[in-house]
Amino acid sequence: MIENTKILLASSSRSRKKILKKTGLNFYSKKPSIDETKIKKKLKEKNYKTKKITEELARLKCRSIKGEANTMVVGCDTMVDLNGAFFDKPRNLRVAKKMLKKLSGKRHFIYTSLYVSKNDRKIWSHTEKTTIYIRKLKEREIRYYLKKSGKKILASSGCYQAEGMGPYIFSEIKGDFYNIMGFPIIKFLNFLKKQKTQTQQ
Repeated sequence: MIENTKILLASSSRSRKKILKKTGLNFYSKKPSIDETKIKKKLKEKNYKTKKITEELARLKCRSIKGEANTMVVGCDTMVDLNGAFFDKPRNLRVAKKMLKKLSGKRHFIYTSLYVSKNDRKIWSHTEKTTIYIRKLKEREIRYYLKKSGKKILASSGCYQAEGMGPYIFSEIKGDFYNIMGFPIIKFLNFLKKQKTQTQQ
């Protein structure tokens, strides 16, 4: 059973842990030991695209943690891309407001990359892309949204939480809903099932 697979999640994200917990998977988590901001800056200077940056960060997060024998270590990274420019998590609500104004009325993309290793060997990787349309927001709507969301919104790269107030500002979503929350769980579960089948043959 895939529920018995030992998994080490290289992330401190609450939403990712919540998603995995709801599936009943046997996992625990550790914060990856990398300087994410510094790495992003270097990759940006090398003109890496957003997708490539998430893939590299997922790999580095996974590699930064040593798991027990036969434990799957899962590194993951999520970034928001607007016309080739990526958004980091806002430092405060003032920055969040500016971010929402930039996203207002526009289409953007969310990339989440997963990198999985076992016994220090890569066994799978995947990048999921979801398209988000933010409706045209008025000043008062942004203020209302931030007031209702509170500081927890600062934990989201796109300044929204799909499981919370996110739908208030969305006009359309194309792709994996779970990807917006930072973990494309369906693709991951399909991978685990395939792995289990191969080991049983």
